[in-house]
Amino acid sequence: MKRTRIRAGEILGVVVSCLLIAAVRAETNAPSVTASELPRDAVRVEIFEGLPDQLSWNFTNPPVSETYTEPTFGFVVLPTKYSAKGIKTDRKAPFLFRASARVILPKGEQRLLLRVRTGARLFLDGKQLFTVKFPSLASDGHEEVPEVPLPLGPEVRYLRPGQGEAIATVQGDGAEHILVMETIIGLKERRPEIGELTVSLAAKDAEMFYVLCPEGGPRVALSDESWSRYEEERRSFHARGDLERRRKLATSEDQYWAMRHNRARAQVSKLPPVKIPSVKNEAVQNDLDRFINAKLETAITKPAPLLDDYAFLRRAALDTVGRAPSVEELNQFLGDSAKDRRAKAIDRFLRHPSWADHWVSYWQDVLAENPGILKPMLNNTGPFRWYVHEAFTDNKPMDRFVTELILMEGSAHYGGPAGFGLASENDVPLAQKAQIVAQAFMGMQMQCARCHDAPYHDFKQRDLFSLAAMLKRAPQEVPLSSSIPTNANIVIGRVVNVTLKPGTKVEPTWTLTNTMPDELAAGVLRNAKDSRERLAALVTDPGNQRFARVLVNRLWKQYLGQGIVEPVDDWETAQPSHPELLDWLARELVTHDYDLKHVARLILNSHTYQREARPDSGGDKPEQRLFAGPTRRRLSAEQLVDSLFSAVGKKFDSEEMNMDVDGRRPVKEFNNLGTPYHSWEFTSLSNERDRPALAMPRAQMISDTLTTFGWRESRQGAQTVRDDSPNVLQPAAIANGLLANGRITRLSDDNALTAVATRSDLTLPQLTRETFLRVASRLPTPDEEKLFASYLREGFDSRLAVSEPTTAKARKATRPVSWSNHLHPEATRIKQEAERAARAGDPPTQRLAPAWRERMEDAVWSLVNSPEFVFLP
Repeated sequence: MKRTRIRAGEILGVVVSCLLIAAVRAETNAPSVTASELPRDAVRVEIFEGLPDQLSWNFTNPPVSETYTEPTFGFVVLPTKYSAKGIKTDRKAPFLFRASARVILPKGEQRLLLRVRTGARLFLDGKQLFTVKFPSLASDGHEEVPEVPLPLGPEVRYLRPGQGEAIATVQGDGAEHILVMETIIGLKERRPEIGELTVSLAAKDAEMFYVLCPEGGPRVALSDESWSRYEEERRSFHARGDLERRRKLATSEDQYWAMRHNRARAQVSKLPPVKIPSVKNEAVQNDLDRFINAKLETAITKPAPLLDDYAFLRRAALDTVGRAPSVEELNQFLGDSAKDRRAKAIDRFLRHPSWADHWVSYWQDVLAENPGILKPMLNNTGPFRWYVHEAFTDNKPMDRFVTELILMEGSAHYGGPAGFGLASENDVPLAQKAQIVAQAFMGMQMQCARCHDAPYHDFKQRDLFSLAAMLKRAPQEVPLSSSIPTNANIVIGRVVNVTLKPGTKVEPTWTLTNTMPDELAAGVLRNAKDSRERLAALVTDPGNQRFARVLVNRLWKQYLGQGIVEPVDDWETAQPSHPELLDWLARELVTHDYDLKHVARLILNSHTYQREARPDSGGDKPEQRLFAGPTRRRLSAEQLVDSLFSAVGKKFDSEEMNMDVDGRRPVKEFNNLGTPYHSWEFTSLSNERDRPALAMPRAQMISDTLTTFGWRESRQGAQTVRDDSPNVLQPAAIANGLLANGRITRLSDDNALTAVATRSDLTLPQLTRETFLRVASRLPTPDEEKLFASYLREGFDSRLAVSEPTTAKARKATRPVSWSNHLHPEATRIKQEAERAARAGDPPTQRLAPAWRERMEDAVWSLVNSPEFVFLP
């Protein structure tokens, strides 16, 4: 035996080289795995939860809590754990991750490469090859920045930040052997992440390692390109598996909600029916139009003309999936018969996975989802964004969605509804949550009642604290910080009264009996003593007609620009413009199992929605809101940025939303929100301004654009309507900003328009039309086609320079800057280099002659900067 070198940048550990027949000391708790218990074509993974929280292997394994299979020894993500209700929950940490498989080692000297984030060990036929030591879990920010890891081959993927690697050489014999890899995850309250966990194999003199797998498994090279494809495939696989698993687990919960919905339908059937008006203009698409047209006829106002097909599809795509339609979606739409193409397109969009992505950003604002990635404090929540995403992916009934949110069960730090319950450094966190629930789902603005009786509403301070006590499941004391002096003599319209003295303990009782009597049908509550469950039931009960009305009104405002009731989150002094329509939509929601997509389909299919937008709102008073056409709307920040990237087929290519990349700090101090693929996945990138080494320059340029257009990087308070007032920064951001100029309009090799422009059989009219379809979702007018042709004709025939991409992003190692070393001067220098590279933008393609390429970039720039791009049709 001999010791091999420890690679620079790895987690320190002793690496042993040995012959297969050599005896190596085994740990006392070495795994006992036999070939007969393993599948022939897959790697078996076992998870053992609830290990002692210690940096050693000296323990007795608990029972296996979970078993599944992977195709290789390349592990990208863990399957999500769900409760019996299908809600994301946490594994009991720390836990042991064990992967075992039958593998064949080719004859001759072979190298086994282990890449891992934390302590690990590798066994071959029951003999321990090596142990990788546990890393230090303490860091103060002043450590040295590790050197670039030594390359293992010209195309081998560099070691990722926060990872370590170790190698053992073995003499292969061409026979089958049992390989077992173990690592411990989630020690000392660290995030339960596996990073890029791999075991790879290469012959002695080979330049490429391949991820080890059973015979016949996929051949995955440990290169950037091959690993990236494999990683994307495994993430998609596990996302599908998560969906199937949570739906299967929630079967009994489904039965409970089926009972609730049957009762709701029965209760609605006892109400007087809503009369659908008859109208002179029978050119209506559905009954919804009759309510609108009846008021238009009374006001002697004509409805706006219908949109053309291209404008309709762009609007529908933006409103449902949050981005402009792709060329493929346009072609499919135009290929359908004119009679039903709009209805078919609406159905496709409602089935699209991005339906969930589009709704997350809305509820992040409404529910004040506010996870920080740098030492979260001051009203920060957990990242329950993933719960919202799963709920809309599963199309959960809205009463069930709200109930689960109020119950606040599951994971608090990793994406369960329990994250909604967090409000760090808040004197009464559940009073804040009570205000959000009342505002979001009952249209009750109770914010003022936090410190005194509301001056403009009839809410008393006791009303809010009673709700807080119901959420707390215990009496809620009024702190001194949540009160004003009783002798303050403040007058805001009327005298501000304080009816609760500091120190008063408010009981968990329902006081909003004017909205919903404190009466629930037998069988609704599964735990009658749980005040939190009672609150959820009272909010969502069909007897609380405010709930369904508030939800459909929110949806109506999203699609038409104004609510039937305005403001949508403060109903106490508001009147509906179309009360019968509001009731009709609310009953459609209730009688169709609170399915938001059902009401969305009704609205989207209506002529009311499909009419041309009006530049004015029609007025703030109920009688002035006629909805002759939707209100002119600007794209939300998320719609704008997601549409920019989808138009040119680029990925965000952003840094991970994580400032503790080596995972050495507790989760309470650092969140990891993952690598963003949609705008809703970003968060505040604040690094306190004096810590440039924590900067994320590629993410920052996206975040800056989002913020310019009204996105809130932090949400310490709930908000339904953003400030979307025009300002000079908005056109400047698109015309001169780094994102638009360095990435979106840059014809790099990963730009979809580069692929179009480099087609050898391309004509100039084809290029113009496809560019317009991609960016503007329509064909160019004859004048536009003529203008573009005149600008792009020069050099068009000689535009092709080389036939193959030559500017693929160069492989380079990244010295891992993290919280553990961010105060070291070298860390700042590294990030400054990264910022210079980000500001330079994506490297332009060499497949096009530079002069003509720049002309084409100008053409794309002009379309992106047109007002048409930033407004819905």
